[in-house]
Amino acid sequence: MLILPSGMVVDLSADRARFHALRKQGAWESGRCSDLYPLVDVVIRYRDQDGIVCRGWTEYDYEYSGYTIADLHHAQDWTAEDKSHFFVWLREAAPQRTIKSASRRLVDVQNKYSVKLNSAPTRLYSLLSKRIQNLKLSQAHASQWLATLGNMQRQGIRGEELEWSGCLTYLKKLSPETLLKKENILQLLDNNRMVIQLGTELIKTTDGNLNFHEVAIRMPHQAIRRAALKLDAGCLCILRYQDEQTHYRIGVIKTLKPDHPMALNRYWFAMDPYGRVIQTTAGKLYFKNSNDAIRAANQHARNYGILGSSRFHEKYGHLTLFGGHDYREWKVSLPNYQRSFFGAHYLDHNILAHIRTTTREDIHGNKLLFIEELQSDWHQQGKINGYDNNPWGSVANAPFKKEWAILAIKLMLIRASQNGYDAIAWTHGEIQEYRYGKQLTAIKRRYDRDIPRAINRLLKPFNTTVTSTLIKTCEPSLNLVREEDKWRIEDYQGKFRTRAKYKNRQQALEVLYCHSRKIRLEVHTLFINAETREEISQQGLPLFGEILTKREY
Repeated sequence: MLILPSGMVVDLSADRARFHALRKQGAWESGRCSDLYPLVDVVIRYRDQDGIVCRGWTEYDYEYSGYTIADLHHAQDWTAEDKSHFFVWLREAAPQRTIKSASRRLVDVQNKYSVKLNSAPTRLYSLLSKRIQNLKLSQAHASQWLATLGNMQRQGIRGEELEWSGCLTYLKKLSPETLLKKENILQLLDNNRMVIQLGTELIKTTDGNLNFHEVAIRMPHQAIRRAALKLDAGCLCILRYQDEQTHYRIGVIKTLKPDHPMALNRYWFAMDPYGRVIQTTAGKLYFKNSNDAIRAANQHARNYGILGSSRFHEKYGHLTLFGGHDYREWKVSLPNYQRSFFGAHYLDHNILAHIRTTTREDIHGNKLLFIEELQSDWHQQGKINGYDNNPWGSVANAPFKKEWAILAIKLMLIRASQNGYDAIAWTHGEIQEYRYGKQLTAIKRRYDRDIPRAINRLLKPFNTTVTSTLIKTCEPSLNLVREEDKWRIEDYQGKFRTRAKYKNRQQALEVLYCHSRKIRLEVHTLFINAETREEISQQGLPLFGEILTKREY
């Protein structure tokens, strides 16, 4: 950290070194610090209300200046005196260590990571499209369509949905007398349809099992012949499990003839990525059950070094309330958006929001999908720095400026309803203030006011509202911090800290549990009643805005 003559406090960050390396050409492996300058960001540290420099632990403590070290020579908003002091400071040991750490981030580990997509976004629909489909109007002039869309906006269709649909821009370019059919408008909406993805990051491991997904597909005859499976005309070959990354497959032989010798559902087979049958230890083609076939496929993958096992990435798993299990980091992204944005938390591009969840039970035994935290680097940066429509602008314009949080909640609500949860829940805003050790008025308002109000409006037709419940946890006064391959414990005020002596997160958690007061914490809760569950199953939820009536479609 350096305090410049102008009073600005700056520091260095190598967190985005991989991102910069993908965009720039350079000899990153030379070992010279100066060659790594294009990969290291200059960040500006904030001061708190008392003028004390923030510690830089979270994204609330600093912002990216927009310059790497290499760019700083050309910075127009830095004085010559500030630049001179900065480059003298770069020769000190601390900034040199940060710069050299950039080269370690360039080790190609991308093949260890993959993304597991969730189906929740498929249950989001365009309310605008549904309204237009239900119009009795079959065709109209461009001016009439504009008037109709204006009426829809006054009746509840979000202006942002109209803007990002492209309809208004398209219609305004046409002559007012241009005749358009309803199918033309619907086709335009479909062409401009916003693609939302919800995914969790997976890390491949060197042990474990293949990541099989259940399917039910009849296999073509050529695949059966290539695998040398001995079948007669009365048999069908059904693919039941598949590892999408390695293409290992598990199938079963079926027949419609009850007197057929293969009618006992005991003829399972396993195939390697090349479509060859994996034989049993006795050299036979078939296994008695699916578990034996899966075990054989796993062993085959280990023998040949094709390990498809994986675990969920827990990059920020230490920033959770004590208790809970099945920790997940969800990323809501716009993969097909024409602009690119890279946030501070992840290397992936165009992440609109990220959500950290655990599974918990309240004191009454209800199963909760618990939202530990949700954030949007994209819209946070846009709010601070403004959105830039220039293709090379630092913060690309993006949808859901006001609704990104409720979009994230909708996706979690869909996931909860489809996976047997009784409710979704999230912390009060003061827990986030406690976690980061500072006053976060906007964050507190989002958790305690904006999200509950939006959910209540969304689900008003289905007789459910946001209430509260209690969960068992520990007082969130202590925090886990990872240092390379060890863990330590410290409080949020910086008054207490241990050495980095704990070998893993679980060991550190056990110590934290012993030194923290056990509490019953009140949390915001939305219980999913039968009507809401049926609505999500049958219709889904609107991408923008809320359902205004129980059956407006």
